[in-house]
Amino acid sequence: MFSFCASFVVAVVVSGTVLFSQPVPGTQPWTPVVRSGLQPVRVHIPVEFAAAGLNADAMPLSLPPGWTASVFYAGSEVNKGRFMAWGPDSVLYVASMNRGTVVALPDVDRNGVADRAVVAASGFVVGHDVRFWRDTMYVATENGLFVLLDQDGDRVFESRTLRIDKRSQPNQTGGNHATRTVVIDSVRSLIYYSVGSRGNAERESNRAVIEAYDLNGANRRLYATGVRNAVGMTLHPRTGRLWANNNGSDNAGNDTPGEWVDIVRENGFYGYPFAHHHQTFFDFTLQAYRGLLPITSIDSALVASMQPPAALLTGHCAPMAMEFAHPNMPAPYNRGAFLVMRGSWNRNPASGSKLVWLEYDDDSDTVANAVHDFCTGFMLDSNARPARRWGRPVGIALAADGSIYLSSDDITHVILKLTPPPTTSVPPTPLNTGSLRLSPNPVSNTAFVTWPNAPTMLSYAVVDLHGSVVSKGALQHDDLRQGVLIDCSQMAQGAYVLSLRCADGRLVEMPLVVAR
Repeated sequence: MFSFCASFVVAVVVSGTVLFSQPVPGTQPWTPVVRSGLQPVRVHIPVEFAAAGLNADAMPLSLPPGWTASVFYAGSEVNKGRFMAWGPDSVLYVASMNRGTVVALPDVDRNGVADRAVVAASGFVVGHDVRFWRDTMYVATENGLFVLLDQDGDRVFESRTLRIDKRSQPNQTGGNHATRTVVIDSVRSLIYYSVGSRGNAERESNRAVIEAYDLNGANRRLYATGVRNAVGMTLHPRTGRLWANNNGSDNAGNDTPGEWVDIVRENGFYGYPFAHHHQTFFDFTLQAYRGLLPITSIDSALVASMQPPAALLTGHCAPMAMEFAHPNMPAPYNRGAFLVMRGSWNRNPASGSKLVWLEYDDDSDTVANAVHDFCTGFMLDSNARPARRWGRPVGIALAADGSIYLSSDDITHVILKLTPPPTTSVPPTPLNTGSLRLSPNPVSNTAFVTWPNAPTMLSYAVVDLHGSVVSKGALQHDDLRQGVLIDCSQMAQGAYVLSLRCADGRLVEMPLVVAR
């Protein structure tokens, strides 16, 4: 895992705002946002779905260069499609929440179009999440966790057991948040189950938590608290660590609180209902938060235990499903994580309604360099009241060939397939680094990096000669054209390496020497 030098600070000037890599308590450690580099695409609607009445002109999307979009499924069997998962038969399964079903969407000929829709299981109340472990299907609902088996291989799961009965536990149903998310940790033999808050910002028991159970559903315990509504929850496929995102509380302003993404630490506290960001208390003079007073010493101790999140995203963007990339994804998207934003109701202008990519250096990295827009266009008018959208993305499934499946649960009920550009053996065009400058170098206190013709998207890292990253962050072309300030005043004398990473994975490194 990369280590950070506490005595070293790099300041990046972005549109007049100085971003620091080391957040301090009470601050808002926003993750830099990269919105450039996407191109408009026309969604392909196969003839098989002509009866669905879709209009490509009313479904604008923008994707990275070379990516394409098509409708994988559109039909009455999927109504409010939520989370998705690949079954043991390599078939995509989706929770159809309005119908209370889980639907299998086989694509036997692998032509990117679902052959048919098979109701694999039915009778669920707010069935939001579907997962598989081996040949077993897990369906997370407000009433509990169901475990199902397909005994004859026809993709209809006849055997059903209620593994976790939430109706028998106090304060588990009703209220604001009815969706439940499940993660199966086969290595630690655990089931993780998120239970959102009943209210907006209230003192609650047995809610706003992530629970842990043994695989047989026994031994219920609280794993993390202060988690208002962890809709997106996933295991990192290579480190095995549990990650989650959070839907923050309302009625505190456009940007308060930001939506966080973080590792879920056992016995960790994540702020709800008292605080947000990094140990920042809410404004208790606001009507929605007055009922939390008085704040006790126990409350304050919990807030003091909060750690800065791995990523802090736009307020009220409503993060949903989240999946870490796999090596078959095209660079640079073969590292980091994809996160779906459904978009909330109480921000003006509205936020979310898109798919983003969280950039990390590698699997051990726990602080996102940047959040990159990946699939946008669902939002037609963010300033309208209510905002105008043609869809609200929720679920995601990453295929082995690098394609991405995306569900929309509202307005337009479709499953989209996002296909990466064809692979090529042609080597990438060499970078034009002729205008790249670092001056002065050696440096005493401050230096500037400029690169007028830099690629659109970059991340940077400053590394010491032991290989430890002492600072990192995200850059855009305009940053480098105007100049990126590096504060070296507190660095020890010696040699460092400044690394600039392009969006396609190409790396430029240059020496940085501190001498006084």
